[in-house]
Amino acid sequence: MEVQDGRIQNEAELHKKLYRLRKLKEEQERADEQRERELADTAAWYQPETDRRSTEIADVEALISDFYMRQYEENPYYKFKSRNGIVSKRTSNHYDHDDKQLVDLVDDKFVKTTKKLDWAKYKATLTVLDDGRCVDENGELVPVTVQQQVKVMIKTTGEK
Repeated sequence: MEVQDGRIQNEAELHKKLYRLRKLKEEQERADEQRERELADTAAWYQPETDRRSTEIADVEALISDFYMRQYEENPYYKFKSRNGIVSKRTSNHYDHDDKQLVDLVDDKFVKTTKKLDWAKYKATLTVLDDGRCVDENGELVPVTVQQQVKVMIKTTGEK
């Protein structure tokens, strides 16, 4: 029996396609496992070197920062520039505050309020009519339509 237009014509063909699907998924699973093993091997080689370099970078940066701070104490305008890089300063302010405590004290123009729909809760209150339109709990039409969809579920043997 031949497949017409690439479509399955009977259950025997369906059986064969399910078998093919199961084998393809098994093949993909083996490839995924091999990839994970290779990634683990790469990480075993890469991670120790990365950790060593990160520690060394932090040590060198600490030495440079220490030198810069000693120079800065003598000259607040100190800056070093070479073909290998620049060492300078940037000042910033960090504010320790508690929003919950301040929100009641400050003027309303400094307080943000956001209005956001809780779709999951609102959807539960809607009633769907036969034609796909929706009415709310007051019986009023709302600008929401529903399209029913059928999803075919395919689960091969041994699949989770």
